[in-house]
Amino acid sequence: MTTLAAPAAKKWMLAAAIIVPAVFLATIPWLKNQPDVVVYLFAGIAATITVLCSLALAVIEDRRMDEWHRTAARFASQWGWLTGGALVAILLALPPVHDAIIGASGALAGVVDPDRTLVLMAFMLGFIAVILIQSLCTMVLSFLWRSRKSRAE
Repeated sequence: MTTLAAPAAKKWMLAAAIIVPAVFLATIPWLKNQPDVVVYLFAGIAATITVLCSLALAVIEDRRMDEWHRTAARFASQWGWLTGGALVAILLALPPVHDAIIGASGALAGVVDPDRTLVLMAFMLGFIAVILIQSLCTMVLSFLWRSRKSRAE
């Protein structure tokens, strides 16, 4: 990718990473009346586009960084993920956060009084799944990196 193409690609990737989830959220009232297969299809497409655009943005930015910026990014991502995960875990212990999660879930689902336990358990299990999968991916990528770098040249 040329240096002139990178800013244009970055703008398109950033726009898509923001617009696609916004469109998905805007279509929730319509999706409520659709069969599950349509909802899952739209959610999968939106998630895939958003993740791919985010990865492309990361690659574009990485190619523009010098060693100082890469070190800063490494520090921020290492401690940012850890701090963010810990902060979410702490916030999940607070009743006002429970109320916000339940209120948002009820509003999005169009349910006046959603089951508190079910909503909180689903949210917490989703959070736990994200943390576990991130940990697993960190371990696997660390292993792959070390095995690749430790080979005799």
